[in-house]
Amino acid sequence: MTELLLVRHGLPVGGVVDPGLSDLGVAQAESLAGWLAGEPVDALYTSPYQRARETVAPLERRLGQTATVVPDLREWDHEMSSPLVYTPVEAFEPDDPRAIALAEGRFEDFVPELDLPAFQTRAIRAMSTLFDAHPSGRIVAVSHGGIINAYLAMVIGAPRVFWFVPGYTSVSRVRRLPSGTVVVESINETAHLSASPWTVAAGQPAEAGSGRGSPGTTGSSVPRSGVTPPPASPGTRHGYRRSPSPPC
Repeated sequence: MTELLLVRHGLPVGGVVDPGLSDLGVAQAESLAGWLAGEPVDALYTSPYQRARETVAPLERRLGQTATVVPDLREWDHEMSSPLVYTPVEAFEPDDPRAIALAEGRFEDFVPELDLPAFQTRAIRAMSTLFDAHPSGRIVAVSHGGIINAYLAMVIGAPRVFWFVPGYTSVSRVRRLPSGTVVVESINETAHLSASPWTVAAGQPAEAGSGRGSPGTTGSSVPRSGVTPPPASPGTRHGYRRSPSPPC
């Protein structure tokens, strides 16, 4: 039996093609490495994009391993009519069609040009290759929100390829059983981001994700702020509402 940890990269800088991590993204990656360092990991894999490679770097140092670059783990950045310039959703204007699509849960409309069947086929091929290389053990693959969406959609039989927004450095766990069946253990774990205080630029609360509960469960939403959370209001946890981020 093999456990595969699907990790989304940390928060990147905006306004450039193939961005690296922002200062907060680097801190998120360090927190992730500390969180996973206590688990036995047999191999590390990463997308070729800079934001993924910088996310896995602290874990490489902690574990004394080198991540293998897998091209099929890449996001759709260079599959558009022109290379994608990464823009954090927080920088979108309110009337930007992408912001409206995310706010309404129409995640597939965020990238209308993308050949979704081909993209999902690539995601499935990438994960199958990793599983085939490791008949047992635990492996970590640092990738992107779109790839994680597409693969998990296949596993759970979701009707849409893009159906949720993974948090930055979130962990989603799947297992391939000896029978070959792949099952989901958890989706969108971000408990490592609430394990220590965060300083958030401009005093804005960071995006809330899902913290891991016990294996086989999906955790609850947690804040990423470095300030004491205000009293919770209806429909929120710790007073924070989840704000979407681009699934890339």
